[in-house]
Amino acid sequence: MDLGRARDVVSAIRSAVRTYYAGNDEALDTALAAILAEGHVLLEGPPGVGKTTLAKLLAQAMGGQFKRVQMTSDLLPSDVIGAMVWDQAKGEFRFRPGPIFANVVLVDELNRATPRTQSALLEAMAEGQVTVDVNTHQLPRPFLVIATQVPRDTGGVFPLTATQVDRFAAKVEVGAPRKEEELKIIRMADELMSPQIKAVASLKDMVEAQEAVKRIRVDDSVAEYMVNIIDELRRSNLAEPLSVRASLWLYRMSRAKALMEGRDFVTPDDVKAVALPVLRHRVAVSEGLSPDSLIRSVLERVPVPRG
Repeated sequence: MDLGRARDVVSAIRSAVRTYYAGNDEALDTALAAILAEGHVLLEGPPGVGKTTLAKLLAQAMGGQFKRVQMTSDLLPSDVIGAMVWDQAKGEFRFRPGPIFANVVLVDELNRATPRTQSALLEAMAEGQVTVDVNTHQLPRPFLVIATQVPRDTGGVFPLTATQVDRFAAKVEVGAPRKEEELKIIRMADELMSPQIKAVASLKDMVEAQEAVKRIRVDDSVAEYMVNIIDELRRSNLAEPLSVRASLWLYRMSRAKALMEGRDFVTPDDVKAVALPVLRHRVAVSEGLSPDSLIRSVLERVPVPRG
């Protein structure tokens, strides 16, 4: 698939999702970029802001399967990734896939699961496969996990470690809808009970678009610009040092953004556009300073390559 066709596929999916999704553009665009970059997304926000609707519509638009997992403290890893079960008819054990075997998986309240169950999910996300009783099972492609969390001060939660949070390509903070968005929601109240859209692309199209992203060019000066941003953040007395994943996801998501904009090369503006969602969950700051404000400050200080 050429880059022009890949961009058309993504644009068609975006337009289709917009039919019923009245949430903010950052959540939709970040989710699309994450699919293209083969990453996963953390979504944070109050109930009723369209997180489930977004995940469902993305799956429908590309002709894929959607699954939802409600995390609880008594959920076992096998309840998520699958398990070997006895097949009475065949007289043998067979693998029963868990709900993670879908193209778009909404993991609700991830931090209510025990660390053991969280780890099983995050390992599957990182590797694109699960191993049960020494047998390895490939997860479908494309594969996107959209995970939500409850506030850390809520009772009965198991906070993700910095290393676990680092596994996500991006994080979007979804606030309450604006007036015009809320008006659209109430006008579509009946349809939103069970939103349905026709597929405008195929799973094969999306996999080919993922491969097309890998052909997006990144000039040495732009790559150095990305590393300079990360280096400047590391000099900002963070509570946790930034890992190399910060640079890698800034690179991958910037390429995805360039494709979405119809270009075969990354510009500094692409880097700036994805910097907040890619970095905000990795930046641990002291009280009184938000990750977003620190990242914006760094973007203002780091020289932008010219030419």
